Amino acid sequence: MVARLTERQRAEQVVFIDQWIHVVEAGATDQADPEVKATIARLEEARRDTIAGLLWQEQEKLSRRVLRADIAAFDPVRRMGGPVAAFGLALYCVLRRLTVAGYLDIGDGSPLDEATTTILAALEDYAAEPGAMDIAERDAAAIVAALRAEGYLRDLPEFEVA
Repeated sequence: MVARLTERQRAEQVVFIDQWIHVVEAGATDQADPEVKATIARLEEARRDTIAGLLWQEQEKLSRRVLRADIAAFDPVRRMGGPVAAFGLALYCVLRRLTVAGYLDIGDGSPLDEATTTILAALEDYAAEPGAMDIAERDAAAIVAALRAEGYLRDLPEFEVA
């Protein structure tokens, strides 16, 4: 992760971290599983790292921004009634685009990198289902469009959806 972030960049990172936390909490069959606990702990650490140094008022402002972005961009995809794995796969597609474009640097070996590696391994079976990746790419495009409408991902290049 980048050391010096703007308020918008912090909000972008936190909103994605929060979405991964949702995927793990809603998708795990056993919340007491040590791997589930470790993954959530890594995500929480990544979130703390992202907001480190902010005053309480700044954290409150960030929380409001993240909530607005969540409602606008992610809530509609979660409400489609699909499995949590479908949402996780769409989230993966968005993050893949962000990292490939150089918009987001997860950082090799970082808590976020370790958590996403674990989550992606859990999504592999769902991703192999016919049509799952096509739907995930479509949902990812909807998420990106909604985030852009909210003023996020300004410098992310456009991408095509199959």
